[in-house]
Amino acid sequence: MTQRTPLLSAPFLIYTVVNAAAITALMLWGDEPIARWFRPQRDTGWAEFFAAITDFASGWLWYSVALTGLCGAYIRHRSNQMPLGATAFTVRKRAWIFMIVAMASSGITEVVMKFVIGRDRPRFLFEDSGASFHPFRMNTGDSSFPSGHAQSITSAMLALALIYPPLRPVFLVVAALIAASRVIIGAHYVSDVLGGVWLAVAAVIYWRHRFEANGEKLDLTLARARESAP
Repeated sequence: MTQRTPLLSAPFLIYTVVNAAAITALMLWGDEPIARWFRPQRDTGWAEFFAAITDFASGWLWYSVALTGLCGAYIRHRSNQMPLGATAFTVRKRAWIFMIVAMASSGITEVVMKFVIGRDRPRFLFEDSGASFHPFRMNTGDSSFPSGHAQSITSAMLALALIYPPLRPVFLVVAALIAASRVIIGAHYVSDVLGGVWLAVAAVIYWRHRFEANGEKLDLTLARARESAP
C-alpha cells in the first residue's frame, strides 16, 4: 500500500498556510519597514558578523560536502585497507544522494519562482525610492523572492541533520543564523527568507519520504552502530 506523501499531512499543511499568511502580511505591511530599520545598522559590528557568514550559504559549498561524502564512501568501498561492504556503501550513497537531490530540487524551484515572480530586491527600495514586481525578468539576480541563500542553507542543514542527528542542534543554528543574515545585510526581505525556508523544508520532507520508503533510515550513526555490532 502506497503511503501518502507527508506534504499532505496536517502539520505541513498548517505550516504552509501559516507561512503563506505571514509572507502575505510581510509583503503588504512589514518587509519595507524592517528593511529600512536594518539599513543604518550595516556598519555595526554585529551586522558585519552576519555579512561575514552569509556566503556560507553557497550551494556549491554544500554540494561539495555531499560529493566528498559520496566519493569517500566509494573509495572505502573499493579499498583493501578500509573496506566498506556493499550494504554499508549503499546506506552512505543513499544518504549523500538524498542531500544532493533535496538541494537541487528546491534550488531549481527557487530559480523558477524568482523568474516568474520577479520581485525587486531591497536595494531597489533605496536606489530607486521604490520596489516592485517584474514577472518573467530574465536577470534573476535582481529578483528577491524567494531567497536562494535561505533555500540553500536550510536544505543543506536539514539534510545533514537527518544524516547526522547528534549534530542536529548545530546544523539548525547554522541554518537560522545564515538565513537571518540575508535580511540583516539588506540582500532580502523577511518574506523572501520565509519563502526560501519553506521550499527547503518541503523538499527535504518529500525526499526523505522517498528515500526512506524501504524502511532504511538516512541516519548514518544508526548504520555505523549496526556495522560495529558483534
